[in-house]
Amino acid sequence: MIVNPQLFNYRLIIGTLVIAIVVLGSYSFSSYNTLKNHEQFVQQEVNLVQNELSDMIALYDEVSVDNKELALQLQQSQSRMQIILDSLKMAKANFPLISKYKNEIAVLKQERRSLFKQIQTIQNKNNDLVEEAQHVSEKLEIQANTITMLSEENAKLESIVNEVTALKLANIDVSAIITNNTNYDVETTKAVEADNLEVCFTVQQNAFSPEGNKDIYVQILGPDNNVVSDRGAVSFGDSELIYSGKTSVNYRNKNLDVCTKINVNQKQKLKRGNYIISVFHDDFKLGSSEIILN
Repeated sequence: MIVNPQLFNYRLIIGTLVIAIVVLGSYSFSSYNTLKNHEQFVQQEVNLVQNELSDMIALYDEVSVDNKELALQLQQSQSRMQIILDSLKMAKANFPLISKYKNEIAVLKQERRSLFKQIQTIQNKNNDLVEEAQHVSEKLEIQANTITMLSEENAKLESIVNEVTALKLANIDVSAIITNNTNYDVETTKAVEADNLEVCFTVQQNAFSPEGNKDIYVQILGPDNNVVSDRGAVSFGDSELIYSGKTSVNYRNKNLDVCTKINVNQKQKLKRGNYIISVFHDDFKLGSSEIILN
């Protein structure tokens, strides 16, 4: 058998090329699959980093603090996360870039833990202060209630003491008299004739009343319920008394008869009707009487 060397060489070369093409094709296909898997893995890593950054940013949105310095640090940390997230969306992902962003995220996580720990510490202190304030408020409320109760009791005791030590009157008598054109006082029942009202009473002995000079005020209310012969008002703390006449007595803890005349027609004649006469020591009403003038 005769073999052509040139034809054999061609066949050898072609066979070698075919083998090389097959090998290269296999290698290329394998490399393509590897690259594809690599890109998919890188994209998965990018997605994980993006999701983690988004969750961290959202977590910052839920935090609210009154401390201005901590609020500023939170805002700055959140801004850095947003910048990284935006950069990651725009940049072409690769392992070095992902590794860089993961390192930055680790730093931000540590910073977040530190900030949240400070926030928790402040919240705990605030809770303690709120609890303490509530405790103090309850104490103050109890004290206020106690003070109110004591004030009410003191007011009752003061009222009882005033009642016990107050002057006592008896035999209050009121007469309308004419004094202008006579040498003697003449009693009358006619309103147009009367120019004075004479008020007489007995200050009774009271062992609990302190001795000394006492100011006695007389108030006359006319049929129209206005004060007759208004001589002004006298104040006693928060109260005020409009009076028609005033007299002073020297009380010595014995029965004391007192009479006082009050001019009642300085401006105009009296009107017909019922007149109520009340006697006061300071602002405490001692008693009252009435007279009807025709």
